[in-house]
Amino acid sequence: MSKKTAGIKSREPGSIGIPLGLIGAGVVAFLIIPVGFVIFYSFNKEVYFVFPPKEFTIEWYKNFFSAHFFRHSSVISLGLAAAVTPLSTIIAIAASYGLVRGRFKGASTLNALLLSPVIIPGVITGMALMAFFGIVGMHWSFLNLVIAMTLVCLPYAVRTISANLHGLNPSIEEAAINLGASRWTTFLQIVLPQIRPGILGSMVFVLATVLTDVSVSIFLTDYGTSTLAITTLGYMRHRDDPTVAAVAALLIALTVILVLLVERFIGLEKFMTLD
Repeated sequence: MSKKTAGIKSREPGSIGIPLGLIGAGVVAFLIIPVGFVIFYSFNKEVYFVFPPKEFTIEWYKNFFSAHFFRHSSVISLGLAAAVTPLSTIIAIAASYGLVRGRFKGASTLNALLLSPVIIPGVITGMALMAFFGIVGMHWSFLNLVIAMTLVCLPYAVRTISANLHGLNPSIEEAAINLGASRWTTFLQIVLPQIRPGILGSMVFVLATVLTDVSVSIFLTDYGTSTLAITTLGYMRHRDDPTVAAVAALLIALTVILVLLVERFIGLEKFMTLD
């Protein structure tokens, strides 16, 4: 051992791991505590939050399910998610495959156009779509929401699936084609099974965006097409009780169910790494 290295004190792994662990625990607590607060508040008997609570109740959940406007807007949001999720995912699969595997002029420009809704603020997108639909005579319809939310969600789906496609080895596709498989057969039997984590990830992102979007859909809804997020926002303007917390808790439960499904069918590690 040289004199230089002899003078350097070695650090035990725990000396770095413990501070990093504390920082990680602090970040997790920062994210989890507000969620726990919302769930806790949704079962509070009092209209205003009281700690410690005097009594727990499910009254606010009953209020949510018994209110006609909440039920109607929930049906609208679920129907919107059922339409936008497969539509945006199918478009994103085709667009991602063309951008990643295709070699043509203008690919970077097309990619920028597809990702532009992420850069442009939602309020501007909503106002622009409202003006466009007004010009072409499409006023306050469910189809307007489907088109708008597909445009908003498409960049997230494209980014997720493209990330998965970049991790695939193109030589496998070339080998399949050299062995006599058509490009369509190669895509269906070779590519699609390998990008399944990216497809599922894009569907989760789209579903979450559709159910929680306010900045765009607020310009395109009326009473008949109001989504759950817009109805909840209107409810908060006129009433102040834990019903909104109950809505948030139900959305959190839906998110947890989605995560469990991802873990069950794909695995969270593979889903997060997308490789």
